[in-house]
Amino acid sequence: MKKTAITIAALLLCSSQALASGYMIPEQGAKAMGMGNAFSAIADDASANWFNPAGLSFQENNASVSATLVYPLNDFEAGGQTYSATKGVHVVPQAYARYGLENSKLSFGLGVNSPFGLSVDWTDSGAPFSQLAAGADSVTFSEIQAVHVNPNVAFQMNDNLSVAAGFSYYNAFKVHLDGQSLKIGGSGDGFGGNIAALYKADAFSVGLSYRSSVKVDISGTAVGGPGMAILGLEGIGANANTSVTFPDLITAAITFSPSRNWLVSVQADRINWEKFNEIVIDYDPSTLNIATGTTSTIPENWKATTAIRLGVEYAYNQNTKVRVGYTNDPTPVNATDFSPRLPGNDRQLVSLGYGKDFSDNLTMDLAYAYVWLADRTAAAPTNAAYHGVYKSVVHLIAGGVTYHF
Repeated sequence: MKKTAITIAALLLCSSQALASGYMIPEQGAKAMGMGNAFSAIADDASANWFNPAGLSFQENNASVSATLVYPLNDFEAGGQTYSATKGVHVVPQAYARYGLENSKLSFGLGVNSPFGLSVDWTDSGAPFSQLAAGADSVTFSEIQAVHVNPNVAFQMNDNLSVAAGFSYYNAFKVHLDGQSLKIGGSGDGFGGNIAALYKADAFSVGLSYRSSVKVDISGTAVGGPGMAILGLEGIGANANTSVTFPDLITAAITFSPSRNWLVSVQADRINWEKFNEIVIDYDPSTLNIATGTTSTIPENWKATTAIRLGVEYAYNQNTKVRVGYTNDPTPVNATDFSPRLPGNDRQLVSLGYGKDFSDNLTMDLAYAYVWLADRTAAAPTNAAYHGVYKSVVHLIAGGVTYHF
């Protein structure tokens, strides 16, 4: 019965859509997404708060709001049948601001975004792993919504070089996770920090940034589902506690201008998913302990990954810019610990973007990205109900406005 606790522990933490970046969402601004998110050496609007806050030093005061619409399509093929996860659009909002006094070397910024989360819902798919027969390993619905608040301060050391530091607060305010054995609800928060540097010359720039890992402690309740009926535990609840660590992120990027109208950016993101090596879950004493025990551990053994991003921008005229981007992003999930909770694999992204200055004060950015994931075949030693081929694509649309003041 301890397997039940282990399975639900993983459910509690791995609640993301089919993205190769674990449960991280790299798309945190419309302008950046149009360039494949290769933006850390550009960082020329308020979204620099996320991508590289050292870029705040080279900007005028501005504020922006944007949103990314994420539409994943997840299919599972087994025994000649195709099972589809519930289709739906996930909205990922962002808001950023930059402020500094004239002639001051200090600039201040604030970012509010959602870099981790999303969901996958197999409840009505009919997939074997969503049925009672899958037992404690059944997977139906997983969701987490989290907000990230990130104040930053940048210091311009000279005309070309800026450094920055910031503070991160994460609040996972909405967690709903269901299987046939248990249904979970909970929330939690955690704290971290970030540092960055940006060097800008006439024809090129170099950006470096680091975001610390963040441990998010999650408290909630576990309630017995239909799979517990045989033990008389359906509807019986208990308090449950666990934690998840959002990984370190190290970014290095370079941008250069081969001519006046062209801008090319290359970026590498090192994501230390090795922090996510196991999950420990504790249950308060209750009747439910008959099935869950009081403490269980599940190995995850994720590996660190490096995403490579490329972006190109062309200034059609003084007020109009078009952009293209590409990303190659490997999955951190190994074959042994694979689960339909996170049916991702190595992914590639292509994107198109458009920027328009309507005045000296108002700018609009739009972007579209298409993500395709390599087919993933699950086999032994995973649960037999998981065995089959997982296929996923994702459509993303982003839009944002920036006001300069």
